[in-house]
Amino acid sequence: MMLLLHLLLTVTFAQTNSNSCNQHNPMSPDVPACPTTGSKLLSENYPIMAATVSDDAGGSRYVKEYVTKVLKAQPTKSPQFFLHVTDDTWNEVVREIRKQAPDEATAKRWIAGLSRVQTRHRWNWQQDYFESFFDSKTGRPVLREVQGYGRHGNAFKDLTKASGADCSIKAGKELSNDYYKSGHSGGNIEAVNGLCLVGSDHFEGDEWDKYAKVTCENPAAAVKTPSDFLGVGHTDEFFKTLKDPSQKAPCDFSLAFASPKKGLELLKKNPQGRAFDFSNVSPEEVMVRMRQAPYSRICMEYAYTKALKNRGIKPGNSKEKRMRGVSQFLLDIILPPVSAGSFIATKKDAESLRMEEYIATLNEEGVSDPPLDSGDRRQARIDRMNRERALLRQAGMIKTENAGPLLKDCYNMTNKDLADMFEDDFEMKEFNESVEKATQKFKAELLAKAKKAYPQCNPKTVDLPDLFLGDMNYDVEPPTYAVGSADSIFPNPTNGEIVENTFILPEPVNPAFKADIDKSIKDLGLNTDYIDTHFAHTLNGNLHCSSHAMRYCRPQGGQK
Repeated sequence: MMLLLHLLLTVTFAQTNSNSCNQHNPMSPDVPACPTTGSKLLSENYPIMAATVSDDAGGSRYVKEYVTKVLKAQPTKSPQFFLHVTDDTWNEVVREIRKQAPDEATAKRWIAGLSRVQTRHRWNWQQDYFESFFDSKTGRPVLREVQGYGRHGNAFKDLTKASGADCSIKAGKELSNDYYKSGHSGGNIEAVNGLCLVGSDHFEGDEWDKYAKVTCENPAAAVKTPSDFLGVGHTDEFFKTLKDPSQKAPCDFSLAFASPKKGLELLKKNPQGRAFDFSNVSPEEVMVRMRQAPYSRICMEYAYTKALKNRGIKPGNSKEKRMRGVSQFLLDIILPPVSAGSFIATKKDAESLRMEEYIATLNEEGVSDPPLDSGDRRQARIDRMNRERALLRQAGMIKTENAGPLLKDCYNMTNKDLADMFEDDFEMKEFNESVEKATQKFKAELLAKAKKAYPQCNPKTVDLPDLFLGDMNYDVEPPTYAVGSADSIFPNPTNGEIVENTFILPEPVNPAFKADIDKSIKDLGLNTDYIDTHFAHTLNGNLHCSSHAMRYCRPQGGQK
């Protein structure tokens, strides 16, 4: 009873004594000056006054990880958190902070920085339905809603009510430009100091110019990014402004770009490494993940190329493969004559042995049919998969030691297996080469713009490994990527968030990629921290899409 009373008092204190915003004075001389290019966007080398996150898709686990990792990265002047969460998640976050804080005084201060957004619309994609700008007179954040986005319900209204009361953060004019398109979303809008980046996604004719004028205010500060190759084409899926702690403002920034070329090089340099590593979750969850996009798409490609090789046929004509259709593909590839004998996992590391033991147990003991009414979304997916397996078992399709060979062998793919897929399927290889060409061209254009705006600066750049699945457009000359066809195989490494000197980003899944990211970011003088964001990755988004940091700057001439 006393424990419950203590918890209730803690929650009440957190909800009524929010004060973290008071630690952030935009007029302080140590705050970087606001840009003077005319654009009111701030990049991620600026400090965070407040942040918002929801438990809609990632549940309490994601919110707890996000909040505590941000607090540890910015422990002294911690940001205010506006949480779109249930009662249970709120209580779990409070408990987690008390558990991870270095002392009781810090725990109380961190908890006091939590604000509950009273809303019925806990929309996950906090980055997309609004964008943060700054007030040139005060340096404080100004939030502008994306007109026509719609799916977030009253989330923006409820957020601005809470952030206005606790942090005096104001709402600005809507980001409107005729009817809504994906390119209008906040995730498609980024900044490099005073430069304003808007992706090309879904824009036609002069639509981009019109929206860039609305968003960037000064057309001379606008930069177009090649976001249109992605299915959900947003700039934050392949670009990130990082901090450079070795430089003083306004040169304290560096630039990161997703690079398929580097991704393929790393696969070849680490041929025996695991392509996928989900050793941090249960075997049941591994099976769930491998059945979800984008991993299921890789699995199908892997099945296709392996089956053709087993039949003495050279893979490669992806265009012909697509024309045959999914039904024929399933008949030819997925059914038992192929799947029962074509996949031989030669890898015998601890993770593959763990999965083999799980498969063996599954066949020996069977699968229970769990209840249908699970309240946890991830558990619901596991339950659904278990029910499907039970039906397959009853139908006689799971009955030997080869049960689940496709998923198991896909999960046990080596980097060489994945690299060979790119070599065998010329369209996959050409698509990633086309994306690399576009991002490198964008890099050159952005550096030229940055040099013109800040002649005294020489920003560092870093390529972060990524690989994409997508289609080529062979009806144009020269052939290029098909617009809107791509999905990132791995969680996008640029879709993270800079918090002071730490880059918090999605768990890369591939160990070789993770080691390279760690080294690249460390070489920039930054730290790395990771969050498992599978829930967002399978929905074509990621960590940055599922959060929103509100940054501030020092007005020109302001200092007190």
